[in-house]
Amino acid sequence: MNDREGAMLALLQLMSASSGPLGTRNAQRELAKRGRELSESSVSRLLREMDARGWTVPVGTKGRTLAGEGRRRAAEAVLTHRASDSLQHAVRDTKDLLDLLRARSAVESAVAGDAARAPEEGRLRGLRDLCDQHVRVVGSAPMIEQPGLRFHRAVVEMSSNRILKVAAEMMLAPHLDRVEAVLDTVLATRRDEENVVAEHQAVLDRIERRDPAGAEEAMRAHFEAMIAAVETSIVGGNEVLVQRLLDWVPDGDQSTKSVRQY
Repeated sequence: MNDREGAMLALLQLMSASSGPLGTRNAQRELAKRGRELSESSVSRLLREMDARGWTVPVGTKGRTLAGEGRRRAAEAVLTHRASDSLQHAVRDTKDLLDLLRARSAVESAVAGDAARAPEEGRLRGLRDLCDQHVRVVGSAPMIEQPGLRFHRAVVEMSSNRILKVAAEMMLAPHLDRVEAVLDTVLATRRDEENVVAEHQAVLDRIERRDPAGAEEAMRAHFEAMIAAVETSIVGGNEVLVQRLLDWVPDGDQSTKSVRQY
């Protein structure tokens, strides 16, 4: 999920907890308390987009309240947040890491297939940009920005299947970034990183061709390669290292949660 979508979900949750209409200035102040520093004009633009999506309804000069679709979206966000919060504590060892990857493979392969049915050109451009960025930063310090993880989240955003999106967002929530950091370390050889870039490009190619079956297969092949890399690392004697990384990287790092919480 990108910052813009996350901010809108945060606004939905603020409105769901509010006893009356929420105005732009109050919304800006409440977002800042949650680590989202946005200008008043930026918040106003987000609110107008939420109106256009049918999530919110203006109430004169008082602010906005939730429409039916907005209430549903807010409930989904709460469900995803709670589920991912529980899931982060479930990934404690290498077996859990492999189980998470297998679960993600099943869900995200279906998501990729759904995304390929009628992709919007704007979102396709975003995927291309992420692939290009990934190529540029392989083997360099900016890899800490996790362009690969952003690619997966962008594919999820393209899906129109709400149930699949909830399941995928649960497994890709910021709470689990610590697990992704461990996975990046396991795949940290230059060869594995370049393979990941090529696999993401294969997924993008199938989505661009409007090929659901091909996109689903390309995403499944990508996860099979990642699972194989983790299994090889474990067999090669690095299971203790992976376990130490899982133990060392803190659950729900506070600095990350303060910025991304919604």
